[in-house]
Amino acid sequence: MDSVKRRTDAVSQETNEIAQNTTMAGGGRSFGSSIGGVLTGLASVVALMFSAVSLYHSVLKQPELEAHVSQVVHYTRDGGGDEEVFAIPLTIANHGARDGTVLDLELDVSTADGESSKVFYSAYTVDGAYFVPPPRFNVQERRFERVDRPKTPFAPIAVAGRSSYSGTLLFYRKGKVFPKIVTAKGDFKLRLKMNTQLDRSLGVLDQMLAKDVSPIEFVVNLPYFSNQTVDRGGSHVLKDVQWAKSADAESAEPDAAATPDK
Repeated sequence: MDSVKRRTDAVSQETNEIAQNTTMAGGGRSFGSSIGGVLTGLASVVALMFSAVSLYHSVLKQPELEAHVSQVVHYTRDGGGDEEVFAIPLTIANHGARDGTVLDLELDVSTADGESSKVFYSAYTVDGAYFVPPPRFNVQERRFERVDRPKTPFAPIAVAGRSSYSGTLLFYRKGKVFPKIVTAKGDFKLRLKMNTQLDRSLGVLDQMLAKDVSPIEFVVNLPYFSNQTVDRGGSHVLKDVQWAKSADAESAEPDAAATPDK
């Protein structure tokens, strides 16, 4: 808050100077001859307003977190095939001036018909090494070779003002692992919610101007499913339905340049 105090003191000093200049401009003059001083005072007031707006956006504006999710997510399993896992690449942007913290993320997954719904929590962060190909089958030992899939336990994400965080998160089931939510191909509704802790050091002002963090909702499609693939460490790709439809529509449009003129 030292930076806030410094900026506030600067604005106060500027206000005092404006008041002194306005008084001096109007002293000893008639109403008609003081128009220039009034205009100067108005210009100073406008400058002060711009300074106040700049102070708010650069120092005082509350954390404003927004999540952006990839159009493609991955589904796999862990724990010998018992644990269902959704891998979601995302970016969290902070449009505010002060820092914000994402304590955890929660993923609701439901089938397209709404008959089944499960809750997942942000358990790990991973990089590209996690998505290695499934292990090969060792003919001599008659078993699949082990392939390590490195992952890091999830920790709260601190996003500084006017900055962002990007990464891939693994979501594990919050409750019992059975029955599974993904057992066949089809559409699945995903709802991603961030649980945050935001700076409220300005008290009532923060309460008045605070904005709720809206969850993200989208539908993904799983075109093919294999228990054997996910049980041995492979993953399936699920694409955002609207995004995939738009791509199909673009590819289906005839090429105007290739169409001969009649």
